[in-house]
Amino acid sequence: MRVRVEGLKELEAQLQKLSKAAGKAALRRAGISAMKPMAEIARSKAPVDEGDLRDSISVGAKAVDGGADIGKREFGAVMRAGGSVGEARAALRDARRSATASGNLSAVELYMGPTQPATKREAIKAIVNEFGSFKMDPQPYMRPAWDQDREALLERIKAEMWTEIQKAVVRARKRAARAAAKAAGG
Repeated sequence: MRVRVEGLKELEAQLQKLSKAAGKAALRRAGISAMKPMAEIARSKAPVDEGDLRDSISVGAKAVDGGADIGKREFGAVMRAGGSVGEARAALRDARRSATASGNLSAVELYMGPTQPATKREAIKAIVNEFGSFKMDPQPYMRPAWDQDREALLERIKAEMWTEIQKAVVRARKRAARAAAKAAGG
């Protein structure tokens, strides 16, 4: 299956006008907004059972493969050594920046699907519902949602990215103007 997306060079040029944090936030907001309709489709296709599979399908920004834990050890070490919360947060950010720079943590990762189940049994059930098992036929809900919505999703992502990046550029310009006015007047 091939997917072609065009027009990203223009988006990247606008993204370069932003700080790294503002750019990441804009991309995160755009991606989450664009993925919500696909999550609705997945919910509509999810099997109804005694569990909460259907209701657990959500969209969010989430660090995966241990990314959520990056920096926690550094944060704790600073706090145990008597450092301030600000110093501990700085240590956490530095650890995450280091992981990002080394390729161990991507800039923006999004997640769409069942949230972390409360039990191992619920996790297995979510997988078995999608793919089946030797005892049960599959009742897929994620792949059909992708198949039905992928073209529209890509168009939504482009449109949402453009909107969010433009909003962020405007906010950055306003902040810069306020800072310049404050520096000139004060």
